[in-house]
Amino acid sequence: MTADVSLTPMDVGFAPDVIRDLRQRLHRARLPVPPDEDWSRGVAASWLSRLLADWAAFDVAAFSRRLAGLEQLRADVGGQVLHVLVAAGQGHDPLPLLLGNGWPSSFCEYLDVLPLLTDPAGHGGDPADSFTVVVPALPGFGFSGPPPPGGLCPADVAGLWHRLMTAGLGLPRYVAHGSDLGAGVVAQLARAVPGSVACVHLATPGLPLPPEPRTAAEQAYVAEVGAWTAEEGSYAHQHATKPSTAGAALNDSPAGLAAWIGEKVLAWSSQTGDGRPAFPRELLLGTLTLYWATGTITSSMLPYWAYRHSAGTGLLAGDPSPVPTAVSVFGGERVPFPKPPRELAERYLTVSAWAEHDCGGHFPAAAEPGLFAATLRDAFRPARP
Repeated sequence: MTADVSLTPMDVGFAPDVIRDLRQRLHRARLPVPPDEDWSRGVAASWLSRLLADWAAFDVAAFSRRLAGLEQLRADVGGQVLHVLVAAGQGHDPLPLLLGNGWPSSFCEYLDVLPLLTDPAGHGGDPADSFTVVVPALPGFGFSGPPPPGGLCPADVAGLWHRLMTAGLGLPRYVAHGSDLGAGVVAQLARAVPGSVACVHLATPGLPLPPEPRTAAEQAYVAEVGAWTAEEGSYAHQHATKPSTAGAALNDSPAGLAAWIGEKVLAWSSQTGDGRPAFPRELLLGTLTLYWATGTITSSMLPYWAYRHSAGTGLLAGDPSPVPTAVSVFGGERVPFPKPPRELAERYLTVSAWAEHDCGGHFPAAAEPGLFAATLRDAFRPARP
């Protein structure tokens, strides 16, 4: 550790009085009247009612015990507090791996896949593929401290994560994966410190719309993004323009919070064989509890605000980082995302591998932990000594 990076053990949990108040509010929830079951207008009332009932019955104590069984650290990086989960790899010389999530997810998205990554031999894999996994929560998410009032851009967070890995944890060389907002941070991390980041993997990254001239595939992607944004992107516009207004309502109403997050989890998840979302129900309930108990829904919106209101925060076309970048395009969502073509990714990234899957959706680590673990093993095997 250095003078501006300190690490201390962190006990995570949820205050009993907060959970009692949450359950009382859930039982008093005022649902829409008349109920609307048309998902095209937003969350269906009957689905939301079942979710609230499940949340009221959720075993928070068991969820807390699961979290308490993992190593958790409080990292102070130059005054910014980060919550960090660390899972040590088994076997000889495990490769350090940083995992970054997005919104409306949390570090909990990676709980089920941790054993597959840290102990592949215990799950039918090769012990040489072991990782020591580091999962830092984004500033303003969950148990991390709040960011500055205007939030932090991806490059700012990348700087914090790099100092955490190197000065804090003593890991001068590592690999990194990112999904959603985490993909934006990891892509900037590769640009900023290519000497330390050996390889990165991005899951269905959101790429900037390319400047002219565009290929036919790129032009089709631009049209798809425009259509998707018009129909599905109102949440992002609200986050980027008036996060405090939406946050005031969601921080006071668990029903509102469940609708805001739950509708996106359902829409963006791939489906199981019987049509249910592949995002586990218990994980959704744990994620809702985390956001509610920590009061971080408003601060979790700030990355959108910072990106919109800061110049030069995106990747630059024609100037890719030299770091090898594996890209996996996961699909199968109930509401499909526009899928970027490889030629677009190659404008911004040094693409070392490209794969497309018809499952996994927006949360592949939670939806398909086996596929996700195998993907990362393959992506990072060339980076091993």
